[in-house]
Amino acid sequence: MNGVILIRNLEFQGRHGATAAERKLLRRFQVDIDIAFPIGAAAKSDRLGDTVDYDQICARTVELGTGRTFHLIEALAGALVDAIAEYCPQAGITVEVRKLNPPCPGSPAYAAARLSRPAPASR
Repeated sequence: MNGVILIRNLEFQGRHGATAAERKLLRRFQVDIDIAFPIGAAAKSDRLGDTVDYDQICARTVELGTGRTFHLIEALAGALVDAIAEYCPQAGITVEVRKLNPPCPGSPAYAAARLSRPAPASR
């Protein structure tokens, strides 16, 4: 049985942006994460050890988002995919990073980048 763990609207403040002026101020970011993997064992056992501990995923996401500085949200999304893949090497992973209220003409609610890594092929 396959399934997906979903994390939605995880928020933190970070210093990410293409310009030095953007990186000088804290800005709000939101992240959505999908982790697809065989979930059958957890569905039967009801044990945390048989699934993805989303508390760990959330903690690592906030740590990366607040502890490092990226020029591009694409780079932040890529670093998050890589960090989650280290924790869940057999999972398919999709991460969307949204910069809320970016300093752009027209005052968009957010700008986003979505990156995916498919689950490795079974051998």
